Order: sequence, then structure tokens, then C-alpha cells
Amino acid sequence: MRGEVLPASRREFIGTTVSAAVAVAAGAPFIACAPAPLSLSFRTIADPDGWHPNLRLKGDWLIVEISDGRLSGFGEASHSMDDDRCREVTADLFNRHYQRFPLSLEALAENEGEIGRLSPDFITATAYSGLNQALYDLLAKREQVPVWRLFADRPGLEGIELYTTINRALQTRTPGEYSAIVAAAAAQGFGHVKCAPFEAVDGRDDAIGKSAAGLALLDRLRQEFPEMGIRVDFHERYVPEEFFALLPEFERLRLTWLEEPFAMGPAYSELRARTDIPIAAGELFWGSSRFQTIADEEWADVIMPDVKHVGGFGPLLQVLAMGAGRIEISPHNPSGPVSTAASLHAAALYPGTVRSLEYAFDRTQSRAATGEVIEDGRLLLTDRPGWGVEPV
Repeated sequence: MRGEVLPASRREFIGTTVSAAVAVAAGAPFIACAPAPLSLSFRTIADPDGWHPNLRLKGDWLIVEISDGRLSGFGEASHSMDDDRCREVTADLFNRHYQRFPLSLEALAENEGEIGRLSPDFITATAYSGLNQALYDLLAKREQVPVWRLFADRPGLEGIELYTTINRALQTRTPGEYSAIVAAAAAQGFGHVKCAPFEAVDGRDDAIGKSAAGLALLDRLRQEFPEMGIRVDFHERYVPEEFFALLPEFERLRLTWLEEPFAMGPAYSELRARTDIPIAAGELFWGSSRFQTIADEEWADVIMPDVKHVGGFGPLLQVLAMGAGRIEISPHNPSGPVSTAASLHAAALYPGTVRSLEYAFDRTQSRAATGEVIEDGRLLLTDRPGWGVEPV
């Protein structure tokens, strides 16, 4: 599946579709009829490896299913931090806005423009995102094409390199367990892992002293796995001054990126000036405006929109379009197979912008049953309709 993406512009594709529809309507009488009602249901799938209370985003996989009575489209609304409330909000939004949604690319674009002007809370943002993903999946299944094919004649890639986040697979979080999980990841073909071993740090109070255990753990992993790429997520636990003091240690450990060490803002300019290690940030933002600011101010090397929280698949593409040719984008994705597939389809439309994708480590490799295809640490694109995966 190699080749240039044609057309790359979503609006061009929609414009072509609308023009064709107008031409047909001009030559024949048009009878307006309301679309048949859609139905909504949910699936909760336990994360195969479970999750630890220390995680920033807790919970299993919440799957949104929209059906037209014949086909079902799936979206993922995981990690809102309150699955029960997320179901309630999703059901309310569906009943008010989507039950008779006239499903088309044009209608999706119009809806995304409307909700993009909102400033929803995190749960509502996740609910909107899950519904949006499910509608794209359903539309592509109706057309019997993969989602990427709604926008381009050919995808820009056959697969994408994964880096696996091991945070959710750690139960005891001991040094021995870290070593065992990284060894298992290496055995599965992953060349990069991401971890978050600085949970002892909780603000300005002796952050440097409380970093000792995390640094010792990273030193152990670097000695045991000298060729493994190690990315570290700090979950905004530091203030800038104390994090700057630790930079020589991170450089000695040859980390391959530093993710969200402190709250996003102008201090990131100084951070980038102090180190050559790539800086990644922006995993939970809604819409594109905050990503636009990060790119304009050059606060990070990599931005990380999450299809589950940014507004859905269309809004994810908007962030990718904004960043194309300006900044690397690596979708945030410590979650299940639906969000993973949606992120892959987005990457297929912007292959030069997206170079790697986050993947929640699956120790038992049970996710293969959903239709995911991973070879040598790369997630492969398929021609199956919709996202190409089936939640099980």
C-alpha cells in the first residue's frame, strides 16, 4: 500500500462529493426523507493486563457502538476517569444530536465545526470523541471501504512503527517487574518502550530527592537493554527549575524523549534550549487551538493529540493538517484496539507527519483476536471495511 496520498485534503474530497450530489439533484426530482434512526449501545472490555492505581488515566476500554440495524460502527471513549458518567453523557448527546444523523462526510464535517466551537469538560469531550469515531466507522462500512479510503485513493503507508507503553502492564512496579516487562516487549519486536517511573514526585517538595528511585530504575533498564529506546512520561509532576537540574541525568541515560515534565507553557522554550532530547506534550487537549499554540511557539518537538479526547477522528485529522510540515505528531494512545486503529488510519493520511504510534503493551497478545496485525513492532494497515477491527 505504498504511494502518495490522493487527495490529501478532506475539504476537497467533501467538496467533490457535494458537487456530484448537486449535479444529480439538478437532473431529477428530490424527495426529502428523514434518515432511519440509529441505535446506541456500549461494550466494556477489560484491559488484558489490568491497570494500577498510580496511573494517570485509569479504567478499561469503553466501546461506543452505533448501529443502523444492519451494520455497527465502533468508537472508543476510554479513560474519561468516570465510565458510568461517560456512558450517561454519551447517551444524552446521542439522543439529542445523533439518533437521526444524516451520515455523510459533509454532515460529519458540519457537526465537527459546531462542536469544535465548544469548550467541553473532559468527560463530554471523550463522549463526543467516541461518537465521532463510531460514525466514521459506520460510514466506511456502508461504503465497504476502510476509513482512510473515504479521503484518499491510496494510503501513504503500509504500517507504522509502534512504541509500547508498559505502564498499564505493571502491577507491582518493582525493578524486577520493569525488567521482565521490557524484556517481554523486546521479545515481541518493540524497539521503543515508554514508562513513568517518577510517581514518587508530587510537586516542589524535594522533587530531586524523590526522583532517585526513578533514576535508579532507568539506569538499570539502560544497562540491561542498551539498544532499547526509552521514552519517559513525567505526567507534569515537576516545576521547571527542578526538572532542569535533572537534565544531565536524562541525557546520560540516553532517553529518546521527555513527555510532559511540567505544565504546558513558555518554560518549554527554555527546556528545548537546554537539551537535545525531543520533548513531547499535549495528550489531553480538545480541538486544535492549543496544539496550534504549541506549534507556533515551538514549545515541543512532538505533539500528541488523542482521538478519544480531541473530538474524534475528524478533529484528529484537523490537528494533523495543522501540523503537517511543521511538527512531528504522535497520537497519544495508551488504550484499546478501536482508538489504535483510528490513529493508524489518520497516520495513513499524513505519513510524513506521524512517525510512530503509542501502543498499550499486551503481554498475552490477546488483542490479535480483534483483527490487529502487528509484525516486528509495526502495526499494519488493512483493506477491511471501517477501522478493520472488531471489539471482542
